[in-house]
Amino acid sequence: MIEQQFSTYIADILIVDDTLANLQLLANMLKGEGYKVRPASSGVMALQAVAKKQPDLILLDIKMPDMDGYEVCTMLKANPQTCDIPVLFISALNDVANKIKAFNVGGLDYINKPFQFDEVKARVSTHLKLKAYQNCMEEKIAQGIREINGLNEEIINTQRELIFTMGEICETRSHETGLHVKRVAEYSYVLANLCGCQNAELIRQASPMHDVGKVAIPDHILHKPGKLIPEEWEVMKTHSRLGFEMLSVSQRPLLQMAATIAHEHHEKWNGTGYPRGLKGDEISIAGRITAIADVFDALGSERCYKQGWSLDKILAYFEEEKAKHFDPTLVDLFFNHLDEFINIREKYAQQMKS
Repeated sequence: MIEQQFSTYIADILIVDDTLANLQLLANMLKGEGYKVRPASSGVMALQAVAKKQPDLILLDIKMPDMDGYEVCTMLKANPQTCDIPVLFISALNDVANKIKAFNVGGLDYINKPFQFDEVKARVSTHLKLKAYQNCMEEKIAQGIREINGLNEEIINTQRELIFTMGEICETRSHETGLHVKRVAEYSYVLANLCGCQNAELIRQASPMHDVGKVAIPDHILHKPGKLIPEEWEVMKTHSRLGFEMLSVSQRPLLQMAATIAHEHHEKWNGTGYPRGLKGDEISIAGRITAIADVFDALGSERCYKQGWSLDKILAYFEEEKAKHFDPTLVDLFFNHLDEFINIREKYAQQMKS
């Protein structure tokens, strides 16, 4: 495939030599091989030619007035836009020190003068093919990276869909509308943005799984219309730990965030929550945010064990539980931007009643 691409491409070669006879000789020889050739009789002219249009390869003499080949090559390699151009030195300087210096400044090859036509042709052809191969491999690598990124995005999208669907299943099993998880996600996103949380979008995507552990709670407890007895309540509280255990097996950020939210959204600011009795900033910001979002929606929704509360009663509850159940800073943000939460609530008002 590379041979086919190379055979249909006319390479552009810049020849730099202050001796006119050498320029003409090399130019005629390489034109005869089908290459496009541009001559430059000094280092300054060579840099100007490169700036105008980058060649595919440079044949560069060393001994030139004003600026020698070493300086030209050094400047080309120092420029990110020209550093990848193959430079082949072609010089009458035959000692090892000159050759080492040529390679040290970035030359890829060194051809001695007087040169043999076949040698120049072979080396030019080889380096052009190597460059074509390198470009082809770089494109293949870039394409591979694009494909990997696409697959990763597909995995992330699948995770998002799975998380939201599982969240809906959990709520449906609890005889609640599946859109509870949608409202909690939107409330969480707004509150996360208000407090400057950099993971706001991740919290929105992960919060629908906050009650996933309820899938393991027996029906007679989950669906009980009345108040749970202490033994039943202890079983109910295990859903936070169970949700964490289900989700924490994955190291992907989305599922790790979902695991944290499932584990901590019933913790309380004053340390009286469950399952671990975390206090204050010991609770992750995601857990504190989702706690407010979940309770705000749950209090306004009808459940098997209660009627939905009025907005005034809900707000009074939040005022009372500020710095007890809830992070006081987040509660202040909630009250100061209440209209945004009400807009989300009203957007899904019909579903809340259904």
